[in-house]
Formats: sequence, structure tokens, C-alpha cells
Amino acid sequence: MIKFRIANIAIATSLLTSLFANTASADPDRDFSNVDCNDAKMRGLLLETYNDIKSNSDAPTVIDVYDQKKIMGDINKLACHGTYEFSDGDKLNMTFKLYKNSIGQFINSFEPDSDN
Repeated sequence: MIKFRIANIAIATSLLTSLFANTASADPDRDFSNVDCNDAKMRGLLLETYNDIKSNSDAPTVIDVYDQKKIMGDINKLACHGTYEFSDGDKLNMTFKLYKNSIGQFINSFEPDSDN
């Protein structure tokens, strides 16, 4: 089950839709230096974003996100690391990354720790 989940997680997708609107052109610059990755609202957004990515698969959903720490927060870059608990009882430590691609659109990804 974890190998299937890892393959789905690594796919880059759109930005956290509840925070920013997607456009066909470049997204406006954002400063993530003051983001608290462990804030309840932010953890909720991470949970929703992960579940939106996997919505077209039978993989378990994320039911809780906790112990999030900001690894990096800068202009157009954010990385948070913490624990994700799944509906099948699994727990994985993962890093969430948000950055702009070469055409200025935000991309996000979830990368499980290699020791999971």
C-alpha cells in the first residue's frame, strides 16, 4: 500500500486551492516566511491538499496531520515536514514542498521520508 501511495504523492499538482486562485498566467508572488506549518488552519490545508491529489484513486485518505515544522519559508517557496496519519492506520513522515515552476505557476508535492 505504501509503494502505491508514494507513487501518487510524488506527482506535482496545483497550488493549495483554498489559499490562492489558479490562473493560466503566472501566479502572483507570495512571501511564506511567516507561515506556521503547525498552525491548525495550515495543517487542515495540507490534509485537504493531499486528499485532493489522491481523489481519483482507491488509496487511503489522510485523517490527521501533526508535528509540522517549517523547513523553508521564503518568497514563492515553502517546505513543511511532519507526520501524516492515514485512514488505514498507516503513519508516514513527509515533506510538503511548494514552489514556482519555470513559467511562474505554483507547484506542490508531498515526498515521504526514505525511512518510512
